[in-house]
Amino acid sequence: MKNMSVYSIFKKKIENYPQNQQLRVIISFEDLSNREKFVQKYKELEILGKFDFIPSIYTTMKKKEIANYEQEILIRQIEEDQRLFLSMLDVIEILELDEYKNSHISYTGKHVNVGIIDDGINKNFESLSKNFKGERGFNKIKYKQKEITHGTIIASIISNQFKDIYDNHIGIAPDVNLIDFNISNPYQEFYFSNILDVVDKIYEEKINIDILLISFSTKEPSDGKDILSLACNLLVDNGLIIVSPAGNFGPKLYTIGSPGAAQKVITIGALTKKLTVPKFSGRGPTLDERSKPDLCLPGFNVIVPLSNHLRVRVIGTSVSASIGVGIIALLKEFNPKISYNEIIDLFRKSRLELNWESTAQGMGTVKISELFKKLELFHEKLIPYSYLIKKSIKVTIEFLILIILLFFLINFFRIA
Repeated sequence: MKNMSVYSIFKKKIENYPQNQQLRVIISFEDLSNREKFVQKYKELEILGKFDFIPSIYTTMKKKEIANYEQEILIRQIEEDQRLFLSMLDVIEILELDEYKNSHISYTGKHVNVGIIDDGINKNFESLSKNFKGERGFNKIKYKQKEITHGTIIASIISNQFKDIYDNHIGIAPDVNLIDFNISNPYQEFYFSNILDVVDKIYEEKINIDILLISFSTKEPSDGKDILSLACNLLVDNGLIIVSPAGNFGPKLYTIGSPGAAQKVITIGALTKKLTVPKFSGRGPTLDERSKPDLCLPGFNVIVPLSNHLRVRVIGTSVSASIGVGIIALLKEFNPKISYNEIIDLFRKSRLELNWESTAQGMGTVKISELFKKLELFHEKLIPYSYLIKKSIKVTIEFLILIILLFFLINFFRIA
């Protein structure tokens, strides 16, 4: 019986490629034993790296060489080592974040560990002053004082340390522990193999993570059966919650790439302040006709303060995904054992219908206040006492200044 081990999407993609075209490929196996037998059998093959979480190797080979391995019974799948792309004021209003923070609820993401796979986080900014648990990336980079990376912006959205007039941090989950998985490189090119390196690191070192944000998406759509999607599903089975952007390659249908197409990844599209889905936001369904994205959150013209003198305006579904991570961190603090299925169910019960096609909006959007109302934890409370004190002092001072001015004016006219 012929063994069709070449991933069907990859096979179709390379049909018209020249026979001598060099390709980055990942070869996966049913178990480590089959992988080692394969390595011994094909010693001439240059192996660039190995992964253990899903037994596999990555290498380069010419198109014509792939046919030599297509019927090898030791192989489970041959696929492309696909390239990945990096895809607060309005946010506070849309999510009803003020309403939530001024209720009696005090969840801020405390004791929740959030891993971010991105191009590194520069913690020199005031927006990220206190919540780093560690750097577990493959590149230890000493950033310039004001060097802004994509990861810096994403982390600042999740846990921004600046405060509003009520003395609340404006970050959605300001007390989370951030774990920086920095996969940056001199060429700023990112592939499946970079993410799989991180997955192996998490698996082998038993790194304690509650939520993992993968800020990347492939340009090409996926059926959720590629190796990165399968690895994400396995991590979720092991207790992690994984969040991914829907990608910025809309508005056509079937523009959800990997890992957003993975069945158990929470995939988030973008939303404007007017509750419309912008054209760039990736659309479902997946190539195997499953519904994605799961929901949409703000991701258009979001202003993120990084320091007292620096704000950046950003767009993209990775912005939306980071907001989703912040919301899930609040739920994780409330219930550390909350599962992927329970989170999806809670989103569904508290969703706000956007009147867009499900291929664009998923189940719609959510507001933080509604989520906690469903958990019967949300009740209004009076304006915070600390704010009232500050306000009363300000009013008293203004009143005294006015009295003093009136006193001098009256005396001035008497003398005149």
